[in-house]
Amino acid sequence: MVLIIGTGVAGLSAALSLKEKGYSVKIVTKKITGGSTYIAKGGAAASLSDDDSPSLHAQDTIKVGDGMCDLRAVDYVTSEAPAAIRKLEQWGFQFDPDLRLEGGHSRRRVAHKTDETGREFYNFLFKKVIESGISVKETRVTSLIVKDHEVKGVLTENGEIDDNKVVLASGGYAYLYKFSSTQSTNVGDGMGIAFKAGAILGDMEFVQFHPTVTSLDGEVFLLTETLRGEGAILINDKGERFAFDYDKRGELAPRDVLSRAIYDQYKQGRKVFMDLKEINNLESKFPVLMKFLSRHGKSVKELIPIFPAAHFVDGGVRVNIRGETNVKGLYAIGEVSDSGLHGANRLASNSLIEGLVFGINLYRYIDSWEGMYPDDGIMIGVSTWKGRSVSLNEIREVNWNNMGIVRNAERLQKSLEFYKGVDTSSNSEESYASLISYLTSLAALKRDESRGNHFREDFPSKKKEWEGKRIYFKVHE
Repeated sequence: MVLIIGTGVAGLSAALSLKEKGYSVKIVTKKITGGSTYIAKGGAAASLSDDDSPSLHAQDTIKVGDGMCDLRAVDYVTSEAPAAIRKLEQWGFQFDPDLRLEGGHSRRRVAHKTDETGREFYNFLFKKVIESGISVKETRVTSLIVKDHEVKGVLTENGEIDDNKVVLASGGYAYLYKFSSTQSTNVGDGMGIAFKAGAILGDMEFVQFHPTVTSLDGEVFLLTETLRGEGAILINDKGERFAFDYDKRGELAPRDVLSRAIYDQYKQGRKVFMDLKEINNLESKFPVLMKFLSRHGKSVKELIPIFPAAHFVDGGVRVNIRGETNVKGLYAIGEVSDSGLHGANRLASNSLIEGLVFGINLYRYIDSWEGMYPDDGIMIGVSTWKGRSVSLNEIREVNWNNMGIVRNAERLQKSLEFYKGVDTSSNSEESYASLISYLTSLAALKRDESRGNHFREDFPSKKKEWEGKRIYFKVHE
């Protein structure tokens, strides 16, 4: 049997694909409608038009990844992306007919279903999973059972599950920031569980902030990247279209650039808004957005207040293109993993397609283990420790204040000192969240340069010696 942890696009597509090939599959998840897929807006990037190709998709991915992409992963995902889209259609999913443009892309290549593609993926895949007879149970996995560096099963809040093939598809940790676009289930416990079991983590310093998140009457809503691709513009409270001052691409600049541009406006005392008036056929193109605005009595002619928020993590459990970790029998796919596809900054709509490619293709590798071996980089051994208990709210506040969009050594040291006094040894959510936050702070302090999502105001330039050089963590034995 193959045990899958998580019900996002990666876990659900893996379950269906494996079941189709005759494998026995079981899914456990902390919350069935948790994770990022359920609220993902944009779409899945793939070269599907006559004027596009996997190589062009790869070039865009590498450019946005800012010198840190694993070229094997980029080639694999961009080459397999069209087939993954076709597989989804073969299963019966119907995309909207048009391809959309998002920041960082040189072509229209974002396949979508309305303006809430992730939810549409989830609804479709979950229904097929249930119809296929795959067991799905809500329970929180607390640790992995590992013997001689090989997975033997998992411990959950409801008991033990024995299995020597475990697929982590448990998502990222962007909720560990005070301002976040994601769900409260994304607190990094999947990464923490894998780390304590001996898996290597990498690229933890690269946390992506989405530039255009809004909150109306307390409801947080992500204003999808495709809005800017369709003509939405950003202005401040002086009426200035400021994005071009930071990058010649303006509103279509990559997310890290726009997030810092908006953050800088707020530092100057300005407020920032999205203007939707230039979008043609807004009502038909973005029905989910229209419902959101209607709920809060907003017109499309009004300016929508926006702010950047933690959205996605490029790092995680280090894997090869087969989804294999360095712990035998343990796979990691989707946002919990660090395949190297995203480098220092994820290209828009490359996350859903990464989950689909790794999930759909997992059956190819599930019976022939090769194992992941990290590339050259800095390997740091870290032990866990006992300490005081903290709440998730405390963690989120510390992370936003000290390792957010703009970082420096003083604030990162403050974050590290905070976590040195906090418990990281137990199997609670807060303990795993503290451990992951500590590793993120440490990686951000070690990388004394600015690259992609990682911006150090005390080291504002890139350094050649850091290009392609990863920071890895393993549990200190």
